[in-house]
Amino acid sequence: MTVAAALLGVVVALLAVLVVSLLRSHAEILRALHDLGVDLDPANPAEVARATRAARAAVTDPSGGAPAGTGGAAPAGSSFVTGDGVPEPGDLLGTAAFDLSGLDPAGDAVAVGVTGGAHRTLLAFLSTGCSTCHQFWGAFAEGIELPAPDIRLVVVTQGADAETPARVAELAPPGIDVVMSSDAWEDYGVPVAPYFALVDGGQVVGEGAAASWPQVVDLLGRSLADVGRSLAAPGRAAPSRRAFLTGRDRADRVDAELAAAGIRPGDPRLYEPVADPDAEERP
Repeated sequence: MTVAAALLGVVVALLAVLVVSLLRSHAEILRALHDLGVDLDPANPAEVARATRAARAAVTDPSGGAPAGTGGAAPAGSSFVTGDGVPEPGDLLGTAAFDLSGLDPAGDAVAVGVTGGAHRTLLAFLSTGCSTCHQFWGAFAEGIELPAPDIRLVVVTQGADAETPARVAELAPPGIDVVMSSDAWEDYGVPVAPYFALVDGGQVVGEGAAASWPQVVDLLGRSLADVGRSLAAPGRAAPSRRAFLTGRDRADRVDAELAAAGIRPGDPRLYEPVADPDAEERP
């Protein structure tokens, strides 16, 4: 009994040392983040999301640069080109979105809110230097049909440190907000241009790279369907493809179809033997 009590005391002491070490390490991390100007107040989810992605990027690439071919934020001022294949998906889905602030093509300060309001915002991250981006610049200037009337299109380029304002002004489509902001590219972890992110209710609900406008619409539609959302309606939970074919949604759908045909629970037709189509052909 004495030995067991002694062992228990040793275990408790070791656990206490471990907890104290973890708390001290956590406090040091919070202090370091505070010194860097990062606010982890839960009331500020956008700042928390930014810090989380920054920490993940630092772990992925200790040198501080964004790994090639990943969803990490690309350094401002670097050259972006469209690769032959689609890059690996980012980690923005479900995370807090960020309002935009920067300059318009005329050099005036501009701020665009995307986290509030009843509308959804489709962010198109474009460059003036890639050939695929020029297809989107041209399509937006000619006019494109957005997937839903509540979706607003905003074009985001990097800032004047990476883009020429005169060139952006030349390509800027009329009637569409254009924001020059390298911070926005960093906040959204843009890996390649062109890149698109759909914001709904303060969260990123769809993202990805595409080479044409129909591909963008298809990409966002499939992305939203996989999480039970509808591209045609904001915030409306539509049955996902998996739920449509399996699970409770499928059972409810079958019950509704039977009820529409006048077949209720206990109907004798539900218990009739199934006819064998090959029975008459057998000897």
